[in-house]
Amino acid sequence: MGASPRARGLGWLRRVGARAVRNALTLLAILAAPLIPARRRTLVWGSVPIINNRYWSLAMREAGWDSVTFMEDHYAINARSDFDRYFEELFPARLRGSWLARVSTPAIAIIWVVRNARVVHLSFIGGPLGRTTWWRLEANLLRFKGIRTIVIPYGGDAHLYSRIIDPSLRFALQMSYPVEARREREIDARVDYWTRQADVMVTGTMIDGLGRTDVINVQPCCIDTRSWTARSTYSRHDGRSGPVRVLHTPNHRGFKGTEFLVAAVEELQREGLLVELVLLERVPNEVVRQTMQEVDILAEQFIASIYAMSGIEGMASGLPVLVNLESAPHTLPFRRYSYLDECPALSTSPETLTANLRRLVTEPALRETLGRAGRRYVEKYHSFATAQYMFGAIYRRILDGDDVDLMRLFHPLVSPYVTATPRIVHPLTGSHLPPG
Repeated sequence: MGASPRARGLGWLRRVGARAVRNALTLLAILAAPLIPARRRTLVWGSVPIINNRYWSLAMREAGWDSVTFMEDHYAINARSDFDRYFEELFPARLRGSWLARVSTPAIAIIWVVRNARVVHLSFIGGPLGRTTWWRLEANLLRFKGIRTIVIPYGGDAHLYSRIIDPSLRFALQMSYPVEARREREIDARVDYWTRQADVMVTGTMIDGLGRTDVINVQPCCIDTRSWTARSTYSRHDGRSGPVRVLHTPNHRGFKGTEFLVAAVEELQREGLLVELVLLERVPNEVVRQTMQEVDILAEQFIASIYAMSGIEGMASGLPVLVNLESAPHTLPFRRYSYLDECPALSTSPETLTANLRRLVTEPALRETLGRAGRRYVEKYHSFATAQYMFGAIYRRILDGDDVDLMRLFHPLVSPYVTATPRIVHPLTGSHLPPG
């Protein structure tokens, strides 16, 4: 039986009371923050626990910066040790999880940030104030304390469904994230706020509904190329001499187009090809890393027109990658003004999935060629060195006042970073294979 009306009423009162206390304490912290002495020496990354923050922070720490990830929590697919600090760790151990800690967390966390941060890297959700009533005060508070802000969206914080160019992507997002369709007004308010307030925005190909980007970068994510190592040998199986294993790692099947991959694999199996689909869903990232050493192909995503972290992990592991790069509004600008043409990922839509997968299954030499090119591509454009180049340029502009042309940091004709090393050679033209 459900709770009694009295119990439900008391529960509601407790929640309302806790929220009121939380808001009051947070406001007191905001009012007190201007008086707090600031160290202004640390790069702070957070507070949504996206694994990209870990890699960016490690890259900048390696370059000599004091850099810390500061998170509200962590996702099940990651380890708690993936991030440096959590809001709750600002409290003594005996108080963590207590009512006092829960209502005080935003206040204590924002005090820590204004005391320590030099640059805060965040999403459109914001930092410690992002989930409070006072979120619209965060940018002004940070600016008053001399703290710079860099906004890097990750997805759900920025997707305005009604403004998405590709209706298929809009439908896929609603299949996997239906709640955000009802939150568009709230998301839009935060996008508008941080678009106006941030010192720098780095959006990658997330351009739907966003009127500003300051760095034309295909995909700003980086990876530790020492821990994600490339395979040393490649299987010569062609689907008849032996099985070919295809990895797919969807946390949300609708968004990734998983049903189209399943259908393609089944079609090839009916043709008599030995194809094994390996599905990993909501498993620790360490399991994904190990499995990538044991499979032959990574099938990433087929609706959204860009590769994401899974694709980078696959290329870093030396795997050929299937991913949708078909939407010209999302890809053509990044071929002209950035490095997308060097990417050896094979562009694959639901309509071309069976044909492209068949070619990779039956042509082991092609798998190896694309896999080795993918590793070189990640080393050039998604390594710690890339992150250090990009963020180093941003810091020179927002901290030192240098006249840095951020929009052309990765321009294929004029970027010193792009042109300093040889172009990544692969057999694709416009991300497509020549006729087989």
